[in-house]
Amino acid sequence: MKNIRVAVDVGGTFTDVVIMDESTGETRIEKTSSTPDDPMLAILNGIEQGGIDLSKVSMFSHGTTVATNALIQRNLPRTAMICTEGFRDVVEIRRANKEDLWDTYKDVAKPYVARRDRLVVKECIDANGMVIEALDEADALRVAKVLKKRKVASVAICFMNSYTNGANEERMRDIMHSVMPDIPISISSQVLPEIFEHERFSTTMANAVVSPVVVDYVERLEGNLADGGYERDLLLLHTGGGVMTPASVKDFAARLAGSGIAAGAIASRFIGNLCGFDNSIGFDMGGTSTDVSLVYEGKSRVTKDWYVEYGCPIRFPSIEVLTIGAGGGSLAWKDEGGSL
Repeated sequence: MKNIRVAVDVGGTFTDVVIMDESTGETRIEKTSSTPDDPMLAILNGIEQGGIDLSKVSMFSHGTTVATNALIQRNLPRTAMICTEGFRDVVEIRRANKEDLWDTYKDVAKPYVARRDRLVVKECIDANGMVIEALDEADALRVAKVLKKRKVASVAICFMNSYTNGANEERMRDIMHSVMPDIPISISSQVLPEIFEHERFSTTMANAVVSPVVVDYVERLEGNLADGGYERDLLLLHTGGGVMTPASVKDFAARLAGSGIAAGAIASRFIGNLCGFDNSIGFDMGGTSTDVSLVYEGKSRVTKDWYVEYGCPIRFPSIEVLTIGAGGGSLAWKDEGGSL
């Protein structure tokens, strides 16, 4: 009988494994040190430490910081962008603003894809979705061969006005796959079919850069759970507060960029509602960072203006959380000038 539910939260310092017996309602928690080099090892250690028989598990859910950490640390595989000719610098120009407008010494974060890896092809679709110029397939094939020679690990395809008609992007993807069959490709008309090219291009770029990292991690974890006897879907918490399966992660990897952060906000709202508070502030302090969230009239605030680094928006719906880089394991000190 499958009567065990397991939930795992991987933090920067500790990995928590919550185990609930559905038949008795008993809940227990196992805590183990996180393994930053490979977070999956801490999960497997926690499962072993908790004596969990995976063949009896009815649900396994997981909040992960793998995508978040990859973006923060810029520990990303080499990724390319293919854009409409004349528009490869959309992610560099952005909206020509800064987080602190008057700080002349602070630059906006660089795009996740270097300019030398943002290539262009000839094509044109107007704002109504009419194909003015079909994709130049000879040009597209040339670009695909260049990227194969560069051994890129992932590709983002971002064409102007593709949110109205993704035909040219889809054809570019087919040509890329004819040259590099196994490479993950994110196309903006699928990832974020919305107007405003900067946000669409940036979200697709973020999706492409984390895809190899996240998909590899999720597939290895799913395989290890299956080898241990788990027979159902691995459920991964996404930034919006819902869950997604490994199959969805292949197309929308960047939705995991705030996975672990959203979990604390959801728990805070749930506890506040249980206590009769429709308006509450969530304060989720881990060993490495602290997340603050707001609940108003019983609902978590949701935003689409979300980013890991300012200037690189990820426009998937996300529970609004403010994160600061100080937690229970942080140390305070005085500098030479006596400031804390």
